[in-house]
Amino acid sequence: MSLENSKPSRRLMHTRSVECEGFLRNDGLWEVEAWLRDTKPFTQRADRFRNELKPGDPVHDIGLRLAIDDGMTIREAEAMMRATPYPTCVEVEPILQRLVGERIGPGWRETVRRRIGRIETCTHLAELLGPAVTTLYQTMSYGRNPEGRDTLENQQNSGQRPFFIGGCHSWRTDGPVVAAMFPKFATKPAAQD
Repeated sequence: MSLENSKPSRRLMHTRSVECEGFLRNDGLWEVEAWLRDTKPFTQRADRFRNELKPGDPVHDIGLRLAIDDGMTIREAEAMMRATPYPTCVEVEPILQRLVGERIGPGWRETVRRRIGRIETCTHLAELLGPAVTTLYQTMSYGRNPEGRDTLENQQNSGQRPFFIGGCHSWRTDGPVVAAMFPKFATKPAAQD
């Protein structure tokens, strides 16, 4: 079914927006700021935990910030809970500090599960780590000087394996993209039975 040509009539009930921005800081660290916002297009009546929310007022407005070094080690981590449905939600803001010193890479999801318990954090904050980390990869993909020596072409000529090789289907070592762009790091496809 095409998203543009949805046949049944429908009523908007909820909007979730995730926005991530990646930065290179002047101290040499890479940083991502990520926000998750949930809104409803109708008024939500006040309850014992919060005042009435008008259409478009955030049910959740939750952010995080990670700063990493070139080796993908987390040097700074913080959460920001600007709007939450319950006053106890803000109690989890310090939880991301447990990730400082951890390395993003293979086994990352297991590291997060090990360091941050499910009921010790906010589900939405934990979900936001995924797009935040992929944004960090995109932020770093052209290096510190994307208009100069760190262009993709110069990465091809450097002889060093880029961090993104082996990171997804298209960048798998036995695929056509790596074979064409970084043949030095290409492997032969596995034999099919």
